[in-house]
Amino acid sequence: MVSSASVLHAADATQPFVITLNRADFVIGEDSRPPNDAAAWQAVSLPHEWRRTHPGREGIGWYRFRVDLPQAPAGAQAIRFDRWRFFDFDIFVNERLIAGAHEVTEGIGGGIGFGIPGYFTVPPSLLRAGENTIHVRMSASSGPAELHGLDPLEFGDARTLRRRYISASEQGPQVERASVAFALTAGLISLFLWIARRNDRVMLWFSIACLSWCIPGVLMRGLRWWDLPPLDSVLNTYLRYGLVVPAVILCLRIVGLRHARFEVILGLFLMTEVSYPLWLGGANGAVILGLDIANTALVLTGAAVILYGAQRPLRWSDWIETAALVAMAVLMFHEVTRYLGWIDVDSPVLRHFHVYIMLAVFGATIFHRHVMTSWRTERVKADLELRVGEKLREIEANHVRIEEAKREQALALERQRILADMHDGLGASLIGLLRHVQSGGSDRGSIERRVQQALREMRIAIDVMQPRGGDVAVVLGSLRHQLDDMVRATGVSLVWEVEGLPALEGLPSTVFALQRILLEVIANALKHSGARRLRFTAAALGETDVEIRIEDDGCGFDPSQPATGMGLINMRARAQRIGARLNILSLPGEGTRVQISIPFAQARFAEEDVTAGPQQIALQERVLASGIAN
Repeated sequence: MVSSASVLHAADATQPFVITLNRADFVIGEDSRPPNDAAAWQAVSLPHEWRRTHPGREGIGWYRFRVDLPQAPAGAQAIRFDRWRFFDFDIFVNERLIAGAHEVTEGIGGGIGFGIPGYFTVPPSLLRAGENTIHVRMSASSGPAELHGLDPLEFGDARTLRRRYISASEQGPQVERASVAFALTAGLISLFLWIARRNDRVMLWFSIACLSWCIPGVLMRGLRWWDLPPLDSVLNTYLRYGLVVPAVILCLRIVGLRHARFEVILGLFLMTEVSYPLWLGGANGAVILGLDIANTALVLTGAAVILYGAQRPLRWSDWIETAALVAMAVLMFHEVTRYLGWIDVDSPVLRHFHVYIMLAVFGATIFHRHVMTSWRTERVKADLELRVGEKLREIEANHVRIEEAKREQALALERQRILADMHDGLGASLIGLLRHVQSGGSDRGSIERRVQQALREMRIAIDVMQPRGGDVAVVLGSLRHQLDDMVRATGVSLVWEVEGLPALEGLPSTVFALQRILLEVIANALKHSGARRLRFTAAALGETDVEIRIEDDGCGFDPSQPATGMGLINMRARAQRIGARLNILSLPGEGTRVQISIPFAQARFAEEDVTAGPQQIALQERVLASGIAN
């Protein structure tokens, strides 16, 4: 039986033409050669699905097409179809075998290569004017999840069909290459961002999801010239499903959840589904259908995780990510509907577009979060710098106030020191003069001496207030000027030997005590020792001290004997107060030598010394008065 629907006519065989063969005669048989007209041919429309027309059948099916040509074509002709949907096949033209795809389609059945077109050249010598017959022999099955069958064929000019074939065949690889390049770029960028900021685990898992998916694609391109069907099947399966598990784990990271056991189960599931062509021995439509359903459910699980675990209220990025996951699930479920026969088998393949949705939406939202985090960090940094600036200005203002308070305190301490010095010196002299006058036994000479002593004390107090820095030589020069009259009056020979002296730290606050010590030593030598010669030397002692030495050739005394007055006691107290060391060497009849060692970093008055209370001041008055009286 010959179906009229299978007979097509070409308009002009001398001109390039292409005709579509969308009706054919079909018969099931185990023949290795095309069956004759006596076979039970049945007319079918293309696309043809075995599971619809021959449910439960497996075996060999033959399709027959008749093409009438006005004359034999001069150029090469070709046959093209849009999709592989069979295990293996042969093509015969006028009962001559022109192509066989047993080895080409090995492992492609069950829909693994769904969407890949086919193209076969027909030599013009096989065609003739009039009727020409095309037979397609196919091995297929009709399981509920199998898509085996035949799509419409195109027959005609080889160059025209070649262009169509190249265009159709490049669509899938171009989408795949673009997806791999997109994923590789996004993965590397996110990896570099994570390296710069290690605490962003969402960025890390986005990088893992992108790179783990694109690496198999790179391997497939690099291994395409090698005959490695098992590895090619594994890589191809990973490209179909490998992005789902990392996407679900990424959803957990986005909402801040981490379930180690659940993630381990997901990892095992990914390894199992990717490697199934190895342990199952090839592709299987039922397995593919189950994997499509399982991965669709996993993607929806990711959407539920975001809706359940995200902080309330939900942000716009949470809604966009959820919508993206739902869209990915719809695209993957589109293949499920094809396998279940709910949509036309020739519907376009949409599954691979889930990669673009995943990378574009998740990448955009994650990068937006990263940019927003950086922007918030910059704002916090700017606010912090502003606050630090305000605090710095407050600190500077407080510092100015503290320095002002220190200056006021220093002035107050200086006033107290000057008052104490005047009290100890001029005050004591005036008290002594007053008591001398009140005693009634005073004469003019003694009163004059007492007045001169008070004037000398006043000069010392005034001299102390003169600015000298740390120059001790100036202090000693002023002291010598004050001693001139006293030395000339006694007739003692004064030898003055003062070398260049280093500056003493803290000298201005200790001038009075130093002068009082030196005046006490020189006055004792002039008044009580009977000396004829007095030697005063001052020099630097090493790199730490200044040593002042006063020597006389008087009668001397025994320093170990108890003192009859307060002079020595006061001298030692003043030396201790300014951090100096006082050493007195003397023997009866051998003169006296007094050594004063003052460190370069000279001690200042202790605060309790210059801020003495009323009881201490009264005690000092009594001690000074008794010393003057003696």
